[in-house]
Amino acid sequence: MISKNQYIEKDPAEKQQFYWVGLFYFIAKTCIDLHGLKGEAAVRRGVRDYGQARGERMRGITDSLGLAPNLVNLAAHYDLMNDPRFDPDKIKVELSEESHKMLYSCCPDADMWGCLPDGHRIGFIFCEEVHHRIYGGYDPSIQVNLCETLTNGSDCCRFYIYCREANQTPYPLPPYKKQPWDDFEGDLIPSIDTIFGLMLIFMGKAVLEDLNKDALTQSIYNFGYHRGERMRELHRREGIAPSIKNFIEQGDVFLDPRYQLEKNFTPDELEIKIKRDPIAEMFDTYHAWDVEKVYNSVIYSALIDGYGIPYDVSFCDSEQYATLRFLRK
Repeated sequence: MISKNQYIEKDPAEKQQFYWVGLFYFIAKTCIDLHGLKGEAAVRRGVRDYGQARGERMRGITDSLGLAPNLVNLAAHYDLMNDPRFDPDKIKVELSEESHKMLYSCCPDADMWGCLPDGHRIGFIFCEEVHHRIYGGYDPSIQVNLCETLTNGSDCCRFYIYCREANQTPYPLPPYKKQPWDDFEGDLIPSIDTIFGLMLIFMGKAVLEDLNKDALTQSIYNFGYHRGERMRELHRREGIAPSIKNFIEQGDVFLDPRYQLEKNFTPDELEIKIKRDPIAEMFDTYHAWDVEKVYNSVIYSALIDGYGIPYDVSFCDSEQYATLRFLRK
């Protein structure tokens, strides 16, 4: 249940940030609850694979531009634009080609995890695993020192990152090939949505391969149900009636402006033709169709259940577009 005093994001970028932060939490919490240490191992592996993919992609981009592999060029082409709650007055940065020192005394991700049961312990799994693999994926010589985080009880996150030219050796990656979903750079909400897609793909693959389909299905349902509850509570606070139209048009289902949708409302039914879906494009890039199938079969029903309006949901994919239908029970 959502506390009546709990902060709920209104800004679209903040809502989009909860996508991946919440997804990680519910996948991790569900898998650990269901499978204990084996579930935690799958979660940690998924986070590492996700971080590695991000680092390698960013290295591929700077290589393709003929730039030296250093921390200045990595920072200039970093793939995540932070949501507005990262207060610049609470962040200190020193950056050079071989050294990047960062001190964060605020982190909305830690705040969001902190509102969920056992959230900081779950969030610390992410902090502990991901940064080494993002930077190591960019260049294996990079050293990441992260001894303090807001998720492990410190009053700040303190990063000391080094990329010494003397330690670098040839790092042959395949030439970078721009993907259809690569049109997000420089645009805040699509950049965060892309991070969500990568999180879903690599965490989902690890759960399917190391655990089972039921664990992924339950994880996505729990995530979607909680998001639906958040939408319902936010609409209550704002005096917005819970309806299928408000669920779509005043909710958080399709925040990324790259979606191309054709919507048809009737009193008892909503049909949406999804003519462009950037997350589906990412599934294709990473051959993650098994994850895609589970996600699409679960997420919309979970959102509706959490939002609390009586609709049956169906999702049908074709070569031209996907069709999403909500039919009043």
